[in-house]
Amino acid sequence: MLKPYCLAAAFLIALAPGAWAQADDNPTPVPLPIPIAAASTAMPAQDIDALRAVHAREINDLSTFRTAGLPREAIDSYLDSGAGQQFLRELRAADPAAPADTIYARAVEQLASGSTLPALQPMAAALVKIVPHGQNVSPYSPYFTTSTQLQLASGQCASLADCFGLPLKSEAPLYDVYQIMPKGTVNVFVSQVAPTEELGGLVRHRGGAQQYLLPNRNLWSVPVLIGTIKN
Repeated sequence: MLKPYCLAAAFLIALAPGAWAQADDNPTPVPLPIPIAAASTAMPAQDIDALRAVHAREINDLSTFRTAGLPREAIDSYLDSGAGQQFLRELRAADPAAPADTIYARAVEQLASGSTLPALQPMAAALVKIVPHGQNVSPYSPYFTTSTQLQLASGQCASLADCFGLPLKSEAPLYDVYQIMPKGTVNVFVSQVAPTEELGGLVRHRGGAQQYLLPNRNLWSVPVLIGTIKN
């Protein structure tokens, strides 16, 4: 079973059947039914450490990180659809002062992280995100998932980073798991994580897990640390 760390020690989980979202910003943590397996990565740890030593700047600024996701023409077509227009409306609601071209660029970036067109889905249950142990969740990150997807990834992938296409900057032997709750029933956009590569192909991740895109984080509670899991 997942062993929670003390909250004082301080990135992609549904509530138990029948549970509904709380209206406040302090959701009750839900235990994660995810076993901690031995840490593993798609590349030996010593090789990853060597790459980090040589390419620290590129890894830190994500300058070589690439996703093999949806092409621009597919994204533009999606954004002309009903679901795509809803996606844009939620992005605008999240940052009303942002120019239209900035909103569109954010939409393209988020949608290109997936290899499939997102399915619009109402959500009234918790989602989760994993971050390297000791780090916090960005208040703007739109990328989350469910407990089921996290559990599948932990059992089927060489590493969580492989299934979720994480950059080296976000890859770690141990992740903190944060949970957020919707403030009522809100829209989420579900797609499949695209394959990624970094450092000119020296590092590749296959993706394949389901991601839940949240274009308006204002509709969700603050993240709460609920446990840890190994890569």
